[in-house]
Amino acid sequence: MSVRRISKNIAALTTAELISKALQLVLFVYAARLLGKADFGKFSFALAFSMIAIIFTDLGINTLLVREIARKKDLASKYFTNAFLAKFVFSALTFITAIFILNILDLPPITKNVVYIILLFTLISSFTELLYSIFRAFERMEFDALVKVTRMVILTSVGLYVLFKGYGVITFSFIFILAELIVFILALNIGVIKFIKLKISFDMGFIRELVKKSFPFGLAIAFGSIYFYIGSVMLSVMKNDVEVAIYSVAYNLVIALLVIPTIYTNAIYPVLSRHFKSSKENLIFMYKKSFKYMYIIGLPISVGLFLLADKIILLFYTKEYFASIFTLKILAWFVFIKFLNFLIGIVLYSIDRQKQRMLSQGSTALFNIILNLILIPFLGFIGAAIATLITEIFLFVFYYGFASKYLHALNFIPILTRPLIAAGIMATFVYYVNLDLLFLVPSAAIIYISSILLLKVFDKEDKNLILKIIKND
Repeated sequence: MSVRRISKNIAALTTAELISKALQLVLFVYAARLLGKADFGKFSFALAFSMIAIIFTDLGINTLLVREIARKKDLASKYFTNAFLAKFVFSALTFITAIFILNILDLPPITKNVVYIILLFTLISSFTELLYSIFRAFERMEFDALVKVTRMVILTSVGLYVLFKGYGVITFSFIFILAELIVFILALNIGVIKFIKLKISFDMGFIRELVKKSFPFGLAIAFGSIYFYIGSVMLSVMKNDVEVAIYSVAYNLVIALLVIPTIYTNAIYPVLSRHFKSSKENLIFMYKKSFKYMYIIGLPISVGLFLLADKIILLFYTKEYFASIFTLKILAWFVFIKFLNFLIGIVLYSIDRQKQRMLSQGSTALFNIILNLILIPFLGFIGAAIATLITEIFLFVFYYGFASKYLHALNFIPILTRPLIAAGIMATFVYYVNLDLLFLVPSAAIIYISSILLLKVFDKEDKNLILKIIKND
């Protein structure tokens, strides 16, 4: 089951993501504090808008390349060269379209300028992501890790300097372009030295086929990004920058925690793709175990966020963002469902069911927009949070149905009970014990893990698999 390769890649990605997310959290916390609600709201809107726009520079090419190169590594250079040209054309079209949309929205000049800067940053990052696809396809995630850490070290160090010097949101935004140019050059050098040969040779027929195959991936990702980020965009348009800031403070904390399923699914995606061609039995085994592990990890995080929302917000953001506490309580329950959806989504990709994932996310994006249109006018940022939670449940129903139909009808009910009891024991401890957050979180984790072990949540297969990972067999 390629346990050694998976464990090595998970270790590399975990180290990088923990460092990157910790640095990102520090940067965004100080940005929220030092820029103020209005300017941080502008920055958050620009980031959300750009994260939606960037999808149209890629149209699923990055995701397709991981799967295809994992199966045909000898074609890596051809895939990269032709994908680069396709993305360059899409990037130019995306930037022109974004300018048109921003002028229709009639935003203040400073907001437009921040969006243009952050959009340029995300366009460059799309090409960096193309190189990530090469690293992942060859299952050499240590290079992926190196580039990510380098990016956040530059962003955090220079960004904090700019914030403390009081240069403002425009200069702060420019730092993102600087950091991305550096890491793109680094990633390109690694790619050329280790995996690909740069040849100025384009095959238009190959590019058309590439775009055609990637289109379902692209639409799925586009729809996913729309419902993932549209709340901030709609809040900015329908309410104001302050409400965007209040919502984004809670949402950024939640997104930081999604590093866990991101690491895991990035590591197993190429392996799942290979098993689809070689061993369906191993594929189903990995799906069943992965579902169990994502639930066991995600559930206590959701419970902890809900119970400790006030302490978390006041610790990181102070009383200025007191209104974000209730938002975080709502979004807390989004976390463990998102853990499961990350997994099932990548499983659908690995079994060539990208069209079904596209349908799921398209329906979900439309559903989310409708919910936001209904809830935001009356509830503001609270409405956006409720819409996000309900939408994630809606997506799970779609994903699980397709995975059951085309791969394996997983009976997850027996998986739920014992971890739920363990989470209940942990919740009781958190609720009644008054400790500083620094001591309460690790104590709660120990309580939960001990309960999991006492309740015998892990069977013999789990123990053998964990031992293999520890031994790196």
